Amino acid sequence: MKQLLSLLFLVTLVNISLANNPIYAVDNIPDSLLISANTVIRFAQQQYVVKDIGKAAEKIKEVITILNDKSDAADLRVYYDQFTKVGKIKAKLYDANGKKIRDIHKDEINDFAAFDGFSIYNDLRLKHVDFTYGSYPYTIEYEYEITHNGLQSYAVWSPQTYKTSVEKSIFELSLPATMDFRFKAFNLEYQPKIVDKEGQKKYAWQLLQQSVIAKETNAPDTYQPLPVLYTLPNDFEVDGYKGNMETWESFGRFMYQLNHNRDNLSPTMVKKVKSLTADATTNQEKIAILYQYLQENMRYVSVQLGIGGWQTFDADYVEKNKYGDCKALTNFMKGMLKTAGIKAYASLITAGDQRMDIEENFTSPFFNHVILNVPDEDIWLECTSTNNPVNYLGRNTENRPTLLITEKGGILTKTPAITNNLQTGKTKIALKEDGSAIVICATKLTGKLHEFFRYLVNNKGQVEQEKWFLKNQEFPAFKVEKLDLSVDNLTPTANCNYTINVKRYASKAGKRMFIPLNLVNKMSRSLPKDDNRQQPFELKTSYEDSDEITFQLPSSYKVESLPKNIKPITSPYGTYSVEIIEKEDTIIYKRNLKINSITVPASEYNAVRDFYKKIKKLDQTKLVLVRRSA
Repeated sequence: MKQLLSLLFLVTLVNISLANNPIYAVDNIPDSLLISANTVIRFAQQQYVVKDIGKAAEKIKEVITILNDKSDAADLRVYYDQFTKVGKIKAKLYDANGKKIRDIHKDEINDFAAFDGFSIYNDLRLKHVDFTYGSYPYTIEYEYEITHNGLQSYAVWSPQTYKTSVEKSIFELSLPATMDFRFKAFNLEYQPKIVDKEGQKKYAWQLLQQSVIAKETNAPDTYQPLPVLYTLPNDFEVDGYKGNMETWESFGRFMYQLNHNRDNLSPTMVKKVKSLTADATTNQEKIAILYQYLQENMRYVSVQLGIGGWQTFDADYVEKNKYGDCKALTNFMKGMLKTAGIKAYASLITAGDQRMDIEENFTSPFFNHVILNVPDEDIWLECTSTNNPVNYLGRNTENRPTLLITEKGGILTKTPAITNNLQTGKTKIALKEDGSAIVICATKLTGKLHEFFRYLVNNKGQVEQEKWFLKNQEFPAFKVEKLDLSVDNLTPTANCNYTINVKRYASKAGKRMFIPLNLVNKMSRSLPKDDNRQQPFELKTSYEDSDEITFQLPSSYKVESLPKNIKPITSPYGTYSVEIIEKEDTIIYKRNLKINSITVPASEYNAVRDFYKKIKKLDQTKLVLVRRSA
């Protein structure tokens, strides 16, 4: 009996030992990895095994310590579709001492569509686990497997995100020795360890004892400061389609063949195109007419089922349904132009705030959008937009690499930059003796500066426009008498005209009145102090503001103090100048600000910050009036 009790006690000790893992204790984390961290990756291993041209298996294991409620690591999302299958997810929670709190149960793993809405249809799904625990810090441990059947690319290894430090992270890629692949590393000094064994080659990378990388204001896009590794096949196969991506030309050739002849229009649509363009005398007129037809009759809906991420639905699909995703709408527009005798090419691009640094010698399929190019007319069309002017792409796709899909293969080129970013304002301000004022302003905006106004005009009613206006002006306590927003359908131009009644435009003290010279369009941005800047500072957009404000002074007041000879500012980051003219009962304030598109080293950050500070201070300049003697 004693022997049985001893055996049971020993088994209990073993089970307790297995349930706990003192190595996960937070006290074991080096102090250097805790500085500014929300999350610490204690251990991560990503193993990617290529079986053949179209199949691979992937194993993921991670142990992550969550230090506070600012961490987003408690939210695990594993995406899959018809080409991928997710195996069983095993997960555990540990407290700050490495003692196991509990296992994550099967019913805590949710499975649902990755996108749900009337404008998105695809077969992408996700398994989701919420590891949120009430007492910080705590540690999560999970592992799962994914099988891939159809390989558009291999794995992307992103061992670190912002506000996260790393104790140890390993990435391994194995493939048959007869197969080749390509890789590109950013911010990873470690060279891969290569093992050749039994007809397999294994490549291994690791990241050790990496402290936090801070997310800094106007830092370059995410992939630049953070470590990341891309691994890609030369030959690939997905859904029975084989291709090669050793070069942009070969990848483009695959995309061309995948979508060849899917732009053929129905006889009814051919007749419609010819009718629409019958009176047009130039290709530019035809393009404008057909683009307008597309915008007025078709709408954007993301439909990506099966290989739909790469292969478009045919033109007949768009004609019948009156909708399509970016590929389908681009393909339909391409088909209309082809019918009108105009050659156009679909072009792959990465849209959005983050711009991929596409390289000529490293072909990669990481595009998320398709636009259309008419080469002979040098015209670019954003076919998902219902209101863009012809040949205006917008800030999400301008000035970045793009891959033209031609019959000869892919051609890497670049979309044009939007350079005419101007805001020109003329304002009349009639000041009254009580400090109130009537402000009448007319502002014209072009280029990127007009885009939000185009959105407001086309998507918001008058009431919502006024709510936005009330929220985004610097004037104190004012009432909108008139607000008129309009856009030009042919050019990237918007107009914002308004009349407002400002109750306390000027402040009064005794016989004096203090008048801010620029409440219409002053510099509101300031850069945070950062004496330990690590990353370059980047401004992607250049723009120019030109304002003329005329003050009509109350007859019972005269100028006592008028700021003059404000020295202009000239720097590599931009220029600033002010001119103030006094005429009898009026003051004319002229301001010009140019902000340059720049990328400067971290050592120049404080100089850029000072440039903004000077402008912000000068924009707070005031005019002082004094009551006239009786």
